[in-house]
Amino acid sequence: MKYNNEIFGAICLLAAGFFLSFGGLLIRLIEDASTMQVTSYRSITFSLMALLYIVIKFKSRTRQAFINIGSSGLILALIVGTSNIFFVYGMSNTTVTNAVFLMSTGPLWAALASYFFLKKIVGLKTIIAITGSMIGIAVMFSQGLQSSNYLGNIIILGVPICFAFQLTLINKRSDIDYMPSTFLAGIFVVMVGVFTITDHSISTRDLSIILFMGAFQVGLGFVLITIGSRYIPPHRAALYILLEPVLAPIWAWVGVGETPQIIELIGGLIVFAFVTWRLIDQLIEIERK
Repeated sequence: MKYNNEIFGAICLLAAGFFLSFGGLLIRLIEDASTMQVTSYRSITFSLMALLYIVIKFKSRTRQAFINIGSSGLILALIVGTSNIFFVYGMSNTTVTNAVFLMSTGPLWAALASYFFLKKIVGLKTIIAITGSMIGIAVMFSQGLQSSNYLGNIIILGVPICFAFQLTLINKRSDIDYMPSTFLAGIFVVMVGVFTITDHSISTRDLSIILFMGAFQVGLGFVLITIGSRYIPPHRAALYILLEPVLAPIWAWVGVGETPQIIELIGGLIVFAFVTWRLIDQLIEIERK
């Protein structure tokens, strides 16, 4: 059963990376909405997707599901919500390349959190896969990394750090379904938007794209993360989700003709190779924890 759970968790996390990878393409299709409008409005359908999962799974026990998350669930909701806000303000003060590179350091932070807070042994194979993936990410963005936007870089670095704590909290209490925390995180971001957005007017086209993002691109992505990270140690969970920065340039290339550089494709293939190797190896032998 443990073996099956780990494989199921890995599949969920890979699927999460797939859905999240469409974010860049969808944002490029938006014409006039502000970054805070995008984040706040997409959180409406983001929360509705989480609530749909909760109601379907728990039915008459929905209220109890919210009670079960306890104080750790409230902390998790704040972490996820804060991560979304860090993303918006960080992205507004640095380049996309810097942001993606810094967010791709997630496995390193997750490995540290896994070791110090969960006392998980980070196996040699996982260390090799993380190191190889980081090399691939560095290759992908080696020609575009800029160091002039210090404030934005510092803020955006909060995203992978929050993500590491998110994975750690979920994995620490794998007996609890933290989907209510995901729902509350979306509500938190919506409330921040209500008080910070000065002009709520938005075109029907932009609103449609944003609501679609919340339900399917971000919503399904985070639902799958919340499910999958219950069964996978944080350091490996963050590794599988690296498929997001690998696939994102491809969708932008196919969707809006934003041609990736050869160096980006090479780096992406390096990351894909190490993640695939680690997944196949997991199918053969469960890593000692």
